[in-house]
Amino acid sequence: MMRAQLLSRVQRTCELSQRTLLTPEKAYAHGFGGYGEALRFMWSGQYAEAASHASAMLAENPDMVGRFAVIRLWIEALAEQADRPSLRLVKELLLTLGRANPEDQATYFALRGLAHYELDELDAARFMAKCCEDYKADPYCLELRQLVSNRDEQLTFPLLTEVPLVDYYHWQTVARTLLATGYRDELNLILSSIREQCPVASLSHLFEFHLCIEAGFYAAAALVAERMTELYPDSVDYRYYQAYALYEDADYPAARKVLAKLLAEGHGDDPEVTGLLGHTHAKLGNAEEAARCLQRSVSLLKSHGLPYSHLSLELSDVEEELRGDELDPTLTMPQQTRKWLINLSPRRYNELVTGSTESIERLLRPMGPEPRLGDICFFATTTRSPQGTQWKIVAIYMVDSLPMCHPVDGYHSALRLVARLPDGLPVDIEMSDEQPGTETRRVHKRDQHITYGVYELDNYAIDIIEEAVHLSREDMIERRRGSAQSRRPTA
Repeated sequence: MMRAQLLSRVQRTCELSQRTLLTPEKAYAHGFGGYGEALRFMWSGQYAEAASHASAMLAENPDMVGRFAVIRLWIEALAEQADRPSLRLVKELLLTLGRANPEDQATYFALRGLAHYELDELDAARFMAKCCEDYKADPYCLELRQLVSNRDEQLTFPLLTEVPLVDYYHWQTVARTLLATGYRDELNLILSSIREQCPVASLSHLFEFHLCIEAGFYAAAALVAERMTELYPDSVDYRYYQAYALYEDADYPAARKVLAKLLAEGHGDDPEVTGLLGHTHAKLGNAEEAARCLQRSVSLLKSHGLPYSHLSLELSDVEEELRGDELDPTLTMPQQTRKWLINLSPRRYNELVTGSTESIERLLRPMGPEPRLGDICFFATTTRSPQGTQWKIVAIYMVDSLPMCHPVDGYHSALRLVARLPDGLPVDIEMSDEQPGTETRRVHKRDQHITYGVYELDNYAIDIIEEAVHLSREDMIERRRGSAQSRRPTA
């Protein structure tokens, strides 16, 4: 569509709709003032109250004047709360009402399509929008087509036809469409028409606020938000907007005052409020208060499964300022990794050597209560000779859990495969008798690692193993060259 064409259609829609917007005052005049009350609840962000009002009105009189506007508001209120079960019930109700009222079936059909749309059931919404194409005089059919068109980025404007806009949410849909597509002049015409017909409606003020923020006019945005808080003092969102604009305008004392009042009124469980207050305290140099608020906000976001990284950086800076020269208490000194040698039975040895990698990649083995995350385990088998016991390492594992207590078999540890050595790595290791120290004496004999054929290696033994690995590689090279003399180290 050409820009001039679109501007002409917007102007025509505004002319047709000069006095058609269903305002709270008109609703009172036509005998369904409850709709006006519900609209005011919506504009102040009290969606649960708005939904309750709408459902009560329809329950009392399903055939009331203005019922379609009430149903449309009800759908919007439930969508704002993400109340999917109730939206599904509304969908079923609309199916029943459509069957009972053949003359209004198209409107009920379109409203049901809107419920599908808000439930993200887009295939159903698209199908129903296509079915509405022949109903060019029904504004609810036109709105459904407009919303589906927006979702599919088709850049069509079915709501801008020779049909006046009556329902507030039809005006909202047109305004959002023009904003998303970048038609600012046309958007201003729509917003001006809404403002003239209903100065207290939130739509024009909200758009003005966000456009000021987008342009970087933060002082102007703060004034717009203040006007909204005067119109709807019960709205937490508008007061948050005011504080945000003041914060961006670097008026931190004023922002703190607005946010502190919200906390005093019991909104301390709102992570956005506490988070912005934390940022504000940080700008004012109140590190302790900033840390407290930011920690609270991070905790709330975590509990709701929401991202919190945008607060973590500020929180870490504030906590660093509070610590001064002290070390970060969340940092821990590196734990010394212990090394363990595990004597395999012939059966276990055969499983490790012949089993598939998948079957031995993870093991659960009794090792006593001492192994810790990151410890290294050398699985080995032994053979006896006149020269003594010969060890051959066949696999290396890493401890992947804290010890887990089993009521019968003692403490187990989860192990993760690091490397498998099918040919084995021969090493000569001398075993020394372990002297039971204080810690060992406190452990029942059943839970001592040596009971399970698990031995702790000292640093000297590790040096021997490393040397064996090095010489094993050299042996392999020499064998390929025709010389196979072994130089295995002994200890």
